[in-house]
Amino acid sequence: MTTCRINTPEAEAALRELEERRNRSMSDALKVAEAAIDGVRSRGDAYVAEQIERFDKRTIAPKDIRMSPRDVAIDPAMAEAIDTAIARVESFHLQQLPKSYRWNNGGTEITHRVRPLRRAGVYVPGGRAVYISTLIMGAVPARIAGVRDVVIATTAGAAERPELQYACRKLGITEIYRSGGAAAIAAMALGTETLERVDKIVGPGNSYVTAAKMRLIGEVGIDMTAGPTELVVIVDDTADAALVQADLDAQQEHGPDSAVICICIGSAPRPERATLTMLAQNAAEAIAIANRIAPEHLAIQARDADSIAERAENAGAIYVGPLSPPAAGDYILGSNHVLPTAGSARFFSPLGVYDFVKRTNVVSVGAADLAAIGPLAERLANFEGLPKHGQSVAARTQVTK
Repeated sequence: MTTCRINTPEAEAALRELEERRNRSMSDALKVAEAAIDGVRSRGDAYVAEQIERFDKRTIAPKDIRMSPRDVAIDPAMAEAIDTAIARVESFHLQQLPKSYRWNNGGTEITHRVRPLRRAGVYVPGGRAVYISTLIMGAVPARIAGVRDVVIATTAGAAERPELQYACRKLGITEIYRSGGAAAIAAMALGTETLERVDKIVGPGNSYVTAAKMRLIGEVGIDMTAGPTELVVIVDDTADAALVQADLDAQQEHGPDSAVICICIGSAPRPERATLTMLAQNAAEAIAIANRIAPEHLAIQARDADSIAERAENAGAIYVGPLSPPAAGDYILGSNHVLPTAGSARFFSPLGVYDFVKRTNVVSVGAADLAAIGPLAERLANFEGLPKHGQSVAARTQVTK
């Protein structure tokens, strides 16, 4: 664990190391992703079946990779947890649905039309665990948006767990593609003999999953380029050291590449275990560093936590006060846990209903409006060296005279 004071050469070196580490493994992952994309493009389900046997040690006939969830019975206590998570995530996301609107001016009418995507794919990591929570976070907003078909891709072992199948049935999901990794991303993006391609892929994964999503932009939409989990906790001397450490340990549980950082204001208790501990003189200094890191999760256990949170510009999700553990947000609070990582909270947002719609402008021009603004359009077109654009507009203005 590294400890350093903010605004020192040591702190700058530690921050640069964090920023470099975020991108260090991507070059190797991109090579693997490209091979998977080429394999799916040329051989489809047969290639995916080989990858399942290679990595999951499972033999599945190519025609059987795609399956439908069974109607299963699970432990009632687990069913209650899943049902409650779905209900709360749905309740929170309902207000995110964008709306169409109509604008009129001088006889011209422009309709901003919002419609759902037709097919969406949710990638559900299934290597180290069965991430039912990710399934819920991806499928619920897609359903609210009105997406007709929601497909999930996860490892063969995860797909067969009754808890995941129960959640799929509750969410109205009828297609499960039993593959993980870059091959699953390629299959959803490109389509195979058994799987119709999707319009957009959402959900976090390992570096190979992220690399495949990056390489397939343009052939499929994606939510964001998610990497290893991150948590920054801002604390002062009012913080409960045990709660702070519990939050850091929880996010570190995702794997050794997780980044868990504690920013201690003044005489705040220092954690025993963290990737990096930084010492700040005041809250302004602390939030400035947090904004530079732009973490996936930001937790604040300090005086005036609401005020500090208001100054947080770059974070995927902000957890305010000692009773707001980020781990609860991973499962059941209602907010989405598919969040921007690796500093991309500067420009990406949490997954939401808005990720599952597309927007189109439908334009009908009025004669009076065209007569008034047509010459201005011609002037702009000629300035930009596109005279035929201007002539196209002029041809209409002649008709309206």
